[in-house]
Amino acid sequence: MTTIEELGNTLQSRLEELAGRHNVVGASVAVSQGDVVVQAATGLTNIRTGVEVTTDTIFQIGSISKSYTASLVMQLVDEGLVDLDRPVGDYLPGFTTADPASAAKVTVRQLLSHTSGIDGDVFEEFGRGDDCVERYVDAMSGLAHTNPVGSFFSYCNSGYVLLGRLIEHFREMNWDAALAKNLLEPLGVTDTVTLADQAILRRAAIGHVPSGPEGAMELAPSWFFSRALGPAGVIAAPAREVLAFARMLIEDGKAADGTQVLSPASVKAMRQLEVTIPDPYTLGDGWGLGLILYRLGSPGSWATMGPPSARTPISGWCRRRTWP
Repeated sequence: MTTIEELGNTLQSRLEELAGRHNVVGASVAVSQGDVVVQAATGLTNIRTGVEVTTDTIFQIGSISKSYTASLVMQLVDEGLVDLDRPVGDYLPGFTTADPASAAKVTVRQLLSHTSGIDGDVFEEFGRGDDCVERYVDAMSGLAHTNPVGSFFSYCNSGYVLLGRLIEHFREMNWDAALAKNLLEPLGVTDTVTLADQAILRRAAIGHVPSGPEGAMELAPSWFFSRALGPAGVIAAPAREVLAFARMLIEDGKAADGTQVLSPASVKAMRQLEVTIPDPYTLGDGWGLGLILYRLGSPGSWATMGPPSARTPISGWCRRRTWP
């Protein structure tokens, strides 16, 4: 078995090899074992500027953001403010969809596990103000249900924006501020951000797409989702800080300095199998609460992972464990 020290000696060359093979403009990776972290970086943050990627570079982590939002919700559960099996409308009385009867049945647990039945692919612009998540949720009054509530798994970005609004309701601040105060600060991370005006103060990687002549990489037409999509996927972070978040979940809710960010019971609930996926090659063997689950070899052995992201080289984090 490769030790973390041996990995540190080969990680850089391996990353460079893979980036070259798959035509990745820039990438960063970090791996930890206990308190030891090894990192590597390669390529450019932006082909227009030629700025190099370093281990301090922040990348958009895409839908891994949902695991952060799920953690904020589970803090509300820890505090006795939210019951997973109560309808979200009990906490947000104005919430409805184009099918009010179905909307009234949607529970917090179903939102976390993508089983609410709500149409999930809504990426409209709701401005950059602190009320953008609230405006998104208000607009869900015209949103259809694509399947009956609780009937099966259907990946749902809009459901996580709704969870973001739930967080705003109880924390009495916007989702970005709640994330910073209740999760990022206790984790001790300082370069995980959600807003473009925060990212520009750091070495930030830009997306690239193969849209040039003969598939040459060019800058993506935009860098960020709408701010309203924050709870579903706008966090940007360096790889080592994604590890800090992952370590908290692995260590039963404790940050590196011992701060109890989440209760062990809530972390266990997040890793508990909620729904099984027939096709494991797209979105895992199953889902917990904000976490994708993969079955590994022997019965009862699973890997927990943040939701997948197609927008960033730091596409997830993984921990092998015996279930439950």
